[in-house]
Amino acid sequence: MKRLIALFAIMAASSIAFAQFPTTGGNANSGGPRPQEPAADKGLNRISNDKSLQNKDEQQQAAPVTPAGKHQPVAKTQEEFKAYQEAVAKPDGPSAEAAADAFATQYPQSELKGPLYQHLMILYQNANNSDKTIEIGRKTISIEPDNAPALAIVATTLANRTRESDLDKDERFAEAKKNANKVIELANAGEAVPAGTPPDKAAPYKDALVSMAYSALGAIDFNSKNYAAAEQNLRKSVEPSQAEPDPISWYQLALTLQREGKNPDALTAAQKCTEVATSSPDVGNVCKNLQAYLQKVVSNPPAKSAAPATSSTPATPPQVQPK
Repeated sequence: MKRLIALFAIMAASSIAFAQFPTTGGNANSGGPRPQEPAADKGLNRISNDKSLQNKDEQQQAAPVTPAGKHQPVAKTQEEFKAYQEAVAKPDGPSAEAAADAFATQYPQSELKGPLYQHLMILYQNANNSDKTIEIGRKTISIEPDNAPALAIVATTLANRTRESDLDKDERFAEAKKNANKVIELANAGEAVPAGTPPDKAAPYKDALVSMAYSALGAIDFNSKNYAAAEQNLRKSVEPSQAEPDPISWYQLALTLQREGKNPDALTAAQKCTEVATSSPDVGNVCKNLQAYLQKVVSNPPAKSAAPATSSTPATPPQVQPK
C-alpha cells in the first residue's frame, strides 16, 4: 500500500446524489413525465443522500438546474421514500449496508438504489475500509454504470490500495484505468454532475471528479514505475481548477518528480502539498517530511563524477507515505 488516499474534494463539492418525489407533469430536462406525487407529501420534493428532506419553497428559491439529459431518481411511493430515509440515517457501514440490502430486496426496481449504495460506499470510504469501498462501489456501478462519483472513488481506491504482490494486480489496475477514463469521458460530455446540482456547485463538483480520475491514473503509472506518464497525469490532477486542492496528489507528484531526478520541481510540489494540507495535519506532516528531505537534496546536490553515471535512479526518500 503506497499511501492512504484522502478523498476530500468529492464530499466538499456538493450533495453527491439527489432523489426527488415525483411531481405531476414533465420537465424538458427530466427524462420524461413523472408519476403522481404521493398525496401525503405535496410540500416535500427533494432529498440528498446525506441531508434530510428539503422544503419545496427552499428548493424553488435555490432554483437548481437539472443538466440536460439527466434524470433525478424518484421514489414511487411515500413508503419507498421513508425506507430510503431510514437506510441513509444509519450511522455506520455495517448497519447501513444491512438497511441498503433490505431496501434493495423490498424495492428491487427502485431508482433510489444507486444513490443509496453510493451513500454506503462513501461511509466505508470515510471509515478507511478500502475493501468494502471497492465492493460497494462496484455494486453502485452495476446499478448505475455512469455514476461518476462511484467510478472515481473505485478507481482511486484500486490505484492506491493495490500491492505489487497482489495476484490480481493487473486486473485491478485495468479496472481502475477503465473507471478513471470513464469519469473523464463523462465530464467531457457534461454528464458527470448529478441532476439537481445547484449551478454554483456544478463546476467544482466536475473538477473534483476529473482531478480524482487523473490522480488515479497517475498513481497507477507511479506504481508501475512509468514516472513520465505519472507526472503527466498528476499534473493534470493538480491543475488550477474550481476543485478543492488535494494534498495527496501534490505529494505523489513530488515523489514522481523526485524519481525522475527533478528535485527542484519535486521540492516545489512538496511545498505546495504542505500549503494545501492545512485541514489534514497527518498529511501535512508527511508533506513537511518530504519537503525537508528534498530541501537537503537540492541544497547539497551530489558531486558529479568524472566517470559516466551507471544509473540515473535518484536517491530514495525516507518512508514518509501516510499510514
